Amino acid sequence: MKRVLWIILALLLFAAPAIAESATVEGDWELISIVIEGNIYENLAQQGMTMTMRLEADGTGVQTVNGEIYPCTWVETDGEILIGDSDGTMSYTLQADGTLRGEDQVGDVMLFARAAAADSVAGEWKLTSAETEGITVNDTTTLNITLDLVLNADGTGRLTSSEGEGACTWTQSGASVTVAVEDGGSLLLTLQSDGTLTWVIDDMTLILSRTDDATEVSEPSESAAIVSEYGFRVQLPEGWVALDSDYIEKIIKSVGEEVASANGLDQSLLDQLAAASTSLYYASDMSANFNVVREPAGDVTMDTFASLEPTYQEIFSSTQGITDFKLSGPVDINGKTYYVGTFTAQAGLKQKQYFCVANGYIYTLTLTNVPDGDAEQIMGSFEIL
Repeated sequence: MKRVLWIILALLLFAAPAIAESATVEGDWELISIVIEGNIYENLAQQGMTMTMRLEADGTGVQTVNGEIYPCTWVETDGEILIGDSDGTMSYTLQADGTLRGEDQVGDVMLFARAAAADSVAGEWKLTSAETEGITVNDTTTLNITLDLVLNADGTGRLTSSEGEGACTWTQSGASVTVAVEDGGSLLLTLQSDGTLTWVIDDMTLILSRTDDATEVSEPSESAAIVSEYGFRVQLPEGWVALDSDYIEKIIKSVGEEVASANGLDQSLLDQLAAASTSLYYASDMSANFNVVREPAGDVTMDTFASLEPTYQEIFSSTQGITDFKLSGPVDINGKTYYVGTFTAQAGLKQKQYFCVANGYIYTLTLTNVPDGDAEQIMGSFEIL
């Protein structure tokens, strides 16, 4: 049994970070800690220090330090993200836990985490104004441009413009929104803090606003209740997706096979998950995920599961250098019994796993960066069939 656990846990720890390492860095980031001359500083806001970054799909961005805005640029090359501003360039690495780690030439470190997820842009939008050369145009009829956009919650939509009308698909990563149209082109929009959507074309910024008379937007339906081939059911929080063949196909149609594959979203990923009997689910902006691994239980039952704590501790220590794994329980969650494993992952992030034994299998649920409300829905709805 110990040998099986060793193999499965190695696969478990490898499967979820695989996407995080190759995921896009576009979106909003927040500074969570810094290391200066070997000293670690956290809780920065309490010390009067705040810093955020917004990295746009076109390689531009802004850094906001204590309310002051500084333009920046970024490029990804050879596994590094180079972010430059007027003071120079710093090399960043996207960590397996989803954080962004930057280190300067003297070894000082800045660690960023994804900022709180932006509101979903699902709904109906209409061009209401534009800005060009510092001038705001409120009467868009003078521009001879029309633009209406319907974004359904299931990732489909419809775009009506001066050039015609057609179906589209869309994805959202934080404040960055990509709308793919039928002719293969795409629109790169940004959700602003005032609730508008902006689209920059040459030297003009088109501004779209939600309309009060929006057509009905499809709400998450009972189809969001996922029934897995591995013998469980779970109700996904709003906006979450299952990483399956349908989702991969949608991404490929949206951004193209080359881009999708470069970000690890292809059949090889699905093969990897299947080999580990793993189901993987992501929030819409890819900032949070949870996975479920099923493995043969052998002679392990819920009555004897607590005895596995030393085995898990040894595996975490030898494979990940993690020395604080602790198993507690059993606990009752919505009428179901689990053991709970906790440990500190990279960058000091607290990780939590839930274990249950049923139907001759051990089910392990691993939640990464999942907001409390979403975690409650996931654990409350999880059911072994």
